Amino acid sequence: MLPYFERARALLDEVARSQDVAIMDAVERIAASLLAGGVLHVFGTGHSHIAGEEMLYRAGGLVPVNAILYPSLMQHEGPVASTQLERLPGLARIIFQQQDIRPGEVLIIVSNSGKNAVPLEFARLARDHGVQTVALTCVAQSDAAALPEGEPQRLYELCDVVIDNCGEPGDAILEVPGTSLRASGTSTLVNTAIVQEITYQVSCRIAAQGQEPPVFKSANLPGGDAWNAQLLARYQERLHFR
Repeated sequence: MLPYFERARALLDEVARSQDVAIMDAVERIAASLLAGGVLHVFGTGHSHIAGEEMLYRAGGLVPVNAILYPSLMQHEGPVASTQLERLPGLARIIFQQQDIRPGEVLIIVSNSGKNAVPLEFARLARDHGVQTVALTCVAQSDAAALPEGEPQRLYELCDVVIDNCGEPGDAILEVPGTSLRASGTSTLVNTAIVQEITYQVSCRIAAQGQEPPVFKSANLPGGDAWNAQLLARYQERLHFR
C-alpha cells in the first residue's frame, strides 16, 4: 500500500467535485483575455512559485504566460531568506512595477497560506490596476494561520476568483506512526493539477472560437521547434524568452 497515492487520489477527486465552478470561472476569464490579445500572469512565493514554472514555456502549455519568478522569493537562493522576504511589506510593489500587466488581463496568485505580505499586496496592486485576480490557495490553512498585525484580509478575501486546493493546515497529509509529526505535502501536487486543467480548458475555449490555441509542442519531436518559433514570434512584444 502507498498511502500518499491513495490520499492524493482522494484529494484530487475532492478538488474536482468542489472547485469545478471556480476553476471554470477562471478559465472563462483567462480565455477571454487571451482571445483579446492578453497574457496570463502567474505569481507565487516559496514553493508556490512552482505553479508558475509549471505553466511556463513547456510542451503542452500555453505560450502567452508570464510567470513572475522573482529569484529571492524562490527556494534556490536561500529558503530562510525567501521566507523572510515574502513577509516584507513594500516588496510586492517593486516586483509589480517591473511587470507588463495590463488592465483586463488575469493574474493567478498562488499562496498556500494566503497570509503573507507579498502575495496580499500583489493582489491589491492588481485590483488597483484593473487586473482580474485568481487566488490559488488553501482556505483551511489560511483560516488556521494568524494574520500579521494590521492585516485585515486573507488572499481568498481579496481576489475575484478563489480556487481552494483543499489541503490541510500545515500542508502535510500523512501522520508518521509513533510521532506527533505529519509528512508529505499536497499543495504542489494539487496546484499543478489545477493549472494543467486550466491550460486544457482554456485551449478548448479558444479552439471553440475557431482559433488555433497557442500551445507549445515538444521541441524534442519533429516540427516542434518550427511550430514554437512562429508562436513565440506572435508574442515577442509581450514575452521576452531568452
